[in-house]
Parts: sequence; structure tokens; C-alpha cells
Amino acid sequence: MAAEPLLALREVGHAFGGLSVLRSVTFDVPEGGIVGLIGPNGSGKTTLFNIVSGYIRPNMGAVLYRGTPLGRDTIQQRGMAGLVRTFQTPQVFEQMTVLENVMVGVTKLTRTSMLQDLLRTPAARGQMREIRERALAACDRFQLAALRDVPAASLTAGQRRILEIARAVVGEPRLLLLDEPSSGLNAQEIENLRDWIVRLNEGGMTVLLVSHDMGLMTVAPMVHTLYFGEIIASGDMAAIQRDARVREVYLGV
Repeated sequence: MAAEPLLALREVGHAFGGLSVLRSVTFDVPEGGIVGLIGPNGSGKTTLFNIVSGYIRPNMGAVLYRGTPLGRDTIQQRGMAGLVRTFQTPQVFEQMTVLENVMVGVTKLTRTSMLQDLLRTPAARGQMREIRERALAACDRFQLAALRDVPAASLTAGQRRILEIARAVVGEPRLLLLDEPSSGLNAQEIENLRDWIVRLNEGGMTVLLVSHDMGLMTVAPMVHTLYFGEIIASGDMAAIQRDARVREVYLGV
């Protein structure tokens, strides 16, 4: 009997003002796997990510996480359950330092109450030390240590991208949704990103990856091609690149 997928999309459809952007999208993301999603601009990739992460409710179909329909679960509830995403344009708290931004990603692991935090009880102080230590370790891991006291507003686009990924990962998500994570990165940063994805996956993290970077996308053993809201091909990148319809509508050959 096949293992239940960590994430399952079943006949997901959505429309904006009568304009259909997703039609009967169905695929699985297995526990411990890396699954890729490619497609030209306007194919519905971001809408699909928004549905999975809770920013949009689909008009039809279902999204199941660990076998349970997400239904009306909020973004926060999905995050607490271990489903975390990044964005095509990095979202950072600009007036906070790099370290403070990363610390935000650890807060869902907190165990003390709001009252304990306000009263700065020993438990609350100990927990804050733990959060800071975790964030410092993440800064080291993602090569942000030299920037940890710098306001996020002063970072380059590539540095913001790395910061967003570090903040997402430090909370130890079970499923990491990466939306165009290589955007704004230079060649060396993209290579580092690939290594991070591999190491995170080897550590047990499941990844759903959207990217236009074909080199980065080879990290995924299974890739689905979305075109005008429909999955038109699935397989590894070698198979995808040989597919005649994909070459016609996506690669332009």
C-alpha cells in the first residue's frame, strides 16, 4: 500500500471574475520528497501556491495536508501545522534587523503564554534565549552572520531572498513551499540555494518548488508543467524537456 502523500491536490480549480486560472489540478507531494512546478507566466503557479498556503480558497476541488482537507484553515493554522512558504518577491520586515527577522520564524515554536512573556518570567526569558540562539545558528548556516545587526531595508535583492528562506527554515517546517527562490540571486547564490534545498530535504523536509531556473529545477525528481491552469506533463526534468508539448508552449521550440 502506497504511503499517504504529505500534500495532495485533488481537482483544484479557481477563477477570477469568470476567468479560469486553474482547472482540475491534481498531483501529490510525497513525504520527504522534492516536487517541482514549472510553467510560463500566467499559467497559474502563484495562484496555486496562494491556495495551498491559505491566501485564496479554491472555487472547486480540495487541498489535503497529511490526509486532512485544509478547508478553511487560516494561514497561521497552516504555518503552525508545519506548512510554510516564501514569496516570488521576498517579504521582509524592513525596519527590523536581519537577526530579528529570522527570530520571527522561530516564534511559532514558543511554549510560554502571552502573560508569561509580558511579565518576563524565567521561562519566558529562557525561551527568548533559545529563540535568539536558533536565529543566530540560522544566520551562520545561511551566511548572514556578518549582516545580522543590519536593518533588512538595506539588503540587496539577493540578500533579502536568502533572509526570507532562512526565516522560513528556522521554524522547522514539515513542508516548505519555495516560490521562485532563485529570483534575484547570482550564480554562486543559486548554487548555494541548491545545496541548501538538498541538505534540508536530506534532513527530512519536504519541498514544493516553483522556479524558472531549469538548472535549479533538476533538484526535483518529479516536476509538473502547468499551462493555462492545467497540468500538461509530469516527470523528471529530462523527460519534461523532451516532451513535445512542453517544448512548444514553454521552451518555445
